[in-house]
Amino acid sequence: MKLHHLRLTGIGPFAGTVQIDLAALGASGMFLLEGPTGSGKSTILDAIVYALYGQVAGSVSSGDRIRSQFAPPTEASVVDLVFETASGIFRVRRQPEFHRPKLRGTGTTKEQAKAVLWRIGSPQLIEDVIADTAGGGSGVEAIAARIDEVGREIQRAVGLTREQFTQTVLLPQNEFARFLRAGTGERQTVLQRVFGTETYAAVEKQLEEMRKQARREVDAAQQTLGTALARFTEAAALEEEPVGVLEEHAAALRLEPLAGLAEEHLAAVTARADEAGGAAEQAGTAEQAARTAAEAATTARTRIDRRRELDELADRLEKEKTALESAQTALQRDETARPVVEVLRRRDGATTKAATVVEALAQLASTTAERQKSVVDLLEEEDAAAQLAATADEATTAAGTLKDLVELEAGLPAREQQLAGRREQLTASTTALAALTEQLEARPTRRTEQVTARDAARKDAAALGDARLALRTAEERQQATTAAAAQQKQVETAREQAAASLRTAQERAATENQLRRRRFAGIAAELAVDLEAGDACPVCGALEHPHPASTAEDAVGPEQVEAAEEERRAAEAAHSRAEQQHALAGQELARLHEAAGDLTPETATTAVEAVKTQVTAARTAEKEAAELETALTAFDEETERLTRRREADALGVERERTAIAAAAEALETDRSRIAEARGEDDSIADRRRAHLARARAATALREALRSRTEAEQRVAELVEEAETSLAASGLATVEAVRAAVLAAEERGRLQKLVQTRAVDESRLADGLAEEGIAEVVATPEAREQAEAVVVATAEKLKAARAAVQEAAGIAARLRGIAERAAAARTALRTASAQVRSVSEDAGITVRVADLATGRSSDGERVQLSTYVLMWRLDAVIEAANVRLALFSGSDLELLRDTGARGARKTGLDLLVLDRRTDQVRVPETLSGGETFFVSLALALGLADIVMGEAGGVQMETLFIDEGFGSLDPETLETVVREIGRLAESGRVIGIVSHVGDMKAQIAEQIHVRRGADARSTLTVTA
Repeated sequence: MKLHHLRLTGIGPFAGTVQIDLAALGASGMFLLEGPTGSGKSTILDAIVYALYGQVAGSVSSGDRIRSQFAPPTEASVVDLVFETASGIFRVRRQPEFHRPKLRGTGTTKEQAKAVLWRIGSPQLIEDVIADTAGGGSGVEAIAARIDEVGREIQRAVGLTREQFTQTVLLPQNEFARFLRAGTGERQTVLQRVFGTETYAAVEKQLEEMRKQARREVDAAQQTLGTALARFTEAAALEEEPVGVLEEHAAALRLEPLAGLAEEHLAAVTARADEAGGAAEQAGTAEQAARTAAEAATTARTRIDRRRELDELADRLEKEKTALESAQTALQRDETARPVVEVLRRRDGATTKAATVVEALAQLASTTAERQKSVVDLLEEEDAAAQLAATADEATTAAGTLKDLVELEAGLPAREQQLAGRREQLTASTTALAALTEQLEARPTRRTEQVTARDAARKDAAALGDARLALRTAEERQQATTAAAAQQKQVETAREQAAASLRTAQERAATENQLRRRRFAGIAAELAVDLEAGDACPVCGALEHPHPASTAEDAVGPEQVEAAEEERRAAEAAHSRAEQQHALAGQELARLHEAAGDLTPETATTAVEAVKTQVTAARTAEKEAAELETALTAFDEETERLTRRREADALGVERERTAIAAAAEALETDRSRIAEARGEDDSIADRRRAHLARARAATALREALRSRTEAEQRVAELVEEAETSLAASGLATVEAVRAAVLAAEERGRLQKLVQTRAVDESRLADGLAEEGIAEVVATPEAREQAEAVVVATAEKLKAARAAVQEAAGIAARLRGIAERAAAARTALRTASAQVRSVSEDAGITVRVADLATGRSSDGERVQLSTYVLMWRLDAVIEAANVRLALFSGSDLELLRDTGARGARKTGLDLLVLDRRTDQVRVPETLSGGETFFVSLALALGLADIVMGEAGGVQMETLFIDEGFGSLDPETLETVVREIGRLAESGRVIGIVSHVGDMKAQIAEQIHVRRGADARSTLTVTA
């Protein structure tokens, strides 16, 4: 992974926009991100991790800190990163969530977090993409625009989760040693993702499933074999003893003997079934002969019975012949007379109706003459019907012309009253319009007063931002003064400890010097102990020794001198550490004094309270300004509403005045029309009712006259039709016609008699035509002889059927046993073959799966995925130890903890061999400096191995954000020199530190400085 460019806007302590060309900065392979503590160095790393994963780097850091407290409340914060992986070149742009003021009213509204990811087609487009500061995505392809989609795409491209990224690529504060101190499970997850060895875990899982499946298949095959054997023994109806023999063979998987015995039992069952089938066929042949004889006897007897039945029917028909002829004659006369009777009935009804219509016309004329005599007189005219119709039309037309005037006349009083009410309402509306106009003329003065009050409140509220910033600065200085007081005590304590350690070191040095002098003084006595006469003195060479030196009582041995030297060195080391702690405490105190300025805790507290008062006043003014703005908006809206209302009211008054004048004019016109049309009648309605009454009278008389004429014509027609029908019937008189008509019940009885006779005659003819009926002799003797033959053949058929059923049942039972036994034998053969095949395949699968999943008794019982990662970790440790030897002066060496054998998840823990004591240590026992350079060596070793392989994650960049301050100058120089060598392999190391010595050793630098207003700035030296 390679970073090209980073742009921040409103992030952390950076209020504005800062840009870092990481590609140019890392061209030499190493750069320094330096600045005082708290200036915002770690914010750069947080921004990189936030751009990639939507979270900051440290596991204990809050994601809320990504947005700058100095960012304008209406503007979004932005992190824009261009990076490159093996999957391509990408640009990601994220905006964290923030709250902005509402566009209307008071309060804030939440702007949701946003993210967009683009793919850059070629490296030549990178400069254009960087120039696209608005994030428009010019010249590139947007591949994700939702936060979850962006996260998935980036993790797929980078190949690491956030936790893995901060363990192997970017090592933030307080998390540098996580990979070193991680447990087996956590380290296994990181290594598996980094080296891309998920395939081996998938193989393990697949083999485990195959092992389980193989065992299930073996168990299922053996169960199937047992089931198939049970079905075979049941189907073949075997006795208990042969069943036991077969089950023993199956349990022991002796498949060949099992197959031979099953074939023998199946052959025996098949032979018995064939024998029973032959016996059943013979019984069936005998039964068929008996059935044929029985059917012939039954047929002969049935023909005799049928002929006797037909003879009886012929005799009855002969006896009923006379009655049938009488019935046919009566039905024929009835058929002729009934139409004539119907015509007579209709003639009589028409005559009665005509008399009724004539009487109704006379009655109507008498009643109408009292009111409309002139209309009744028209009945005497020759063309009375035409004159009555003309009179009705004339009266109806006259009434129609008066219909609209009736309604107009009825509405005159209401229209007069409505017109008076409208005139009163017009007067009231005119008065209200004048009052509204006066109210609107007074509103501009009131609005000017409200604007003045709002502007004054806004002016007071404008100081809120500066007051808040001043409050944060005052609170930070107050915290610095409090911390400086506590730090002053730590400085005094460190100074006293340094002085005490100096005294101790001086005392240990004096003791050592004294012991050495005494040691030198006693060396002559030690030499004299071994001198003898004639031996050369090792000092002067003389052969005589008149005055050999004697051993003093306070003589000192070499062991005492060495012990004193060790105590002196330990005391000097303790003094050096104490001086270092004193210096660090002094630096921190100076930083706190610088942050506090010239304030004391008391004056800082006073300043904070004063600024709080200003903030409170500004907030009150801000709230008041918002309320006044709302009130002013409502005032303007009310003014607009009143103006629209005045315009609408004025237009309405003018329209109503015009409408009233028009209504008065129309009312006067309608009064004149009604007076002219009324004539001498009291009202238009009375005049119209008279016309309608005349029309109704004429219409009623015309209809009554028409009904009388039609009735008289109908009577004449039916009289003529009745005379014609009587003459055609052949009956002399009307009385003869009426007598010939039969009652309905009698007619039905005679018709049924005739129909029954026809059916019986047809039955007799059909029966005599049946096969063998005509030749049959139907005597009682012949009937008795046929009955005896039927009984005898029926007994023989019954016996034959019983024999067939018995033989067929035996054959069917034995045939079913043979068929079921054959099918069961086939299933048994298949189950045996399956057991043999599955057992052979399962053995290989189980052995391979046990070996891969660490269950095998052979080997070390380590899982395949763990074994591969152990091998990878060994390579990482080997590469790390090369640098660790340089960093520690060959004092420390990383080892892989093999763990207890038989545990399938061991082998990925780390140990440290301390060659100074030849002791194996766990990482938790390392000091701060040791932890730093051991972790650094491990991280660099991991990067070396990953970069050397093509299948894993490409780690071309490494960030380190802590630990250099814990190194002595010599080790620091060694570490920096070793990091510098990584540039030769194309990797880039970014170091985050405030250690001054680093500036002289690294040329490319990012400088972060914090101003007096707590805002940070960034410059680059490259």
